[in-house]
Amino acid sequence: MNLLGLRVPATIGGCISTTSLLYGIGAVGAIVIINQLLRNSKPFLVSATKEAISFQQWLNSNIEESKEFWEDVIAEAKHEYKLEIERKLEILQKQQEILEKLKSSL
Repeated sequence: MNLLGLRVPATIGGCISTTSLLYGIGAVGAIVIINQLLRNSKPFLVSATKEAISFQQWLNSNIEESKEFWEDVIAEAKHEYKLEIERKLEILQKQQEILEKLKSSL
């Protein structure tokens, strides 16, 4: 294996792949760099998290208001439907009474 003009063996000690070792070293280096960048950007992260929490609370309150609105709409629709059915039943009963009176008069 040729790395930056140097001849590097394919394995280290015959059991660890050189490529795997280099990937591991790169991953550790990346973690260190990312950690340092995150420490430097802590005020930004705090501000962004605060805004996310604020948005979540706003969204939850809007969802609750919407839920209450639709519960009211459904309850009102059920009530109107029940009244409509009761009116139809009254009309049918009156028609039945009239038919019985006509039948008895014949």
